[in-house]
Amino acid sequence: MTQYKVLVVQPISSSGMEVLKNANVEIIQPESTKDEVLEEIVVDCDAILVRTKVISRSLIEKAKKLKVIARSGVGYDNIDIIAAAEKGIYVCNVPRVNSNAVAEHVVGMIIALSRNILKADKALRKNHFEVREYFIGNELTDKTIGLIGYGNIGQLTAKKCALGLDMNVIVYDPYIQNERSLENVVFVDSVDTILEQSDFVSLHLPYTSELHHIIGEKELQKMKSTASLINCARGGLVDEKALYKAIKYNEIRGAGIDVFENEPPEDNYTLWNLENIIVTPHMAAHTKESLGQMASGAAKEIINVLQEKEPVNSVNKHLFSSIQNI
Repeated sequence: MTQYKVLVVQPISSSGMEVLKNANVEIIQPESTKDEVLEEIVVDCDAILVRTKVISRSLIEKAKKLKVIARSGVGYDNIDIIAAAEKGIYVCNVPRVNSNAVAEHVVGMIIALSRNILKADKALRKNHFEVREYFIGNELTDKTIGLIGYGNIGQLTAKKCALGLDMNVIVYDPYIQNERSLENVVFVDSVDTILEQSDFVSLHLPYTSELHHIIGEKELQKMKSTASLINCARGGLVDEKALYKAIKYNEIRGAGIDVFENEPPEDNYTLWNLENIIVTPHMAAHTKESLGQMASGAAKEIINVLQEKEPVNSVNKHLFSSIQNI
């Protein structure tokens, strides 16, 4: 009986490794994630399990036996799904399992920004106890959070803000219209309404070329000067140069950013020079619970395909017939 080879590009939770081991596959863990290293290894691999590493057309074309690429996570913009579809290779993700983790991170950023928690922490460590007199926060009750996008993460964020913090929630999502999952949620008909009315604007969108810099200079100028932007979705959604100017010149109050156009950002990045911004290294989904579920979910998808079963969450199967007919 053939033993399949699975390339695990980056370290994953032990629960995912356990699924693979129980299926008796050969697990390949590279010493480096450099493209030239992976291109040599992938030649005779049957599956790839990846987190954030870019799986390019070049890498996919080097793989002679590849049947499935599974992303330990929700987003899959780091994988060339068209190149995979051309070769009949499934690309799978693990939706929903990290939704609560990201929603909690969003709420944490909102609270930290509204109460100046990080600025006060830094000041107190320098023995400036007196900052309590001028780092005056704002309560969140009756403030408005505007969500652009209302998928799983957006819906959980709305629930936590509306029911947990007594905030008003407005939503723009052209694909989910007139839905009322909560009495406290009001749908609006444009992004501009979100920008103009919200005290916090939070992005809950995938990244596509059409959505590149959906928040740029023009959009930031429409926000309240007392408002903050939260992005725990994808870096390319926000024009970071425009965001820097908007915060520096007090056009908006601040931002909470977990994702960046280039990851990792360059040394001494301009955003680091701003006080009214909280940054985290693309870790909103990184809880023990979600990492375990994402890894095991991705591993199960690989086993499904290797056992000639349909994957549960293929993001490119719909492309197979159209590409093959060209």
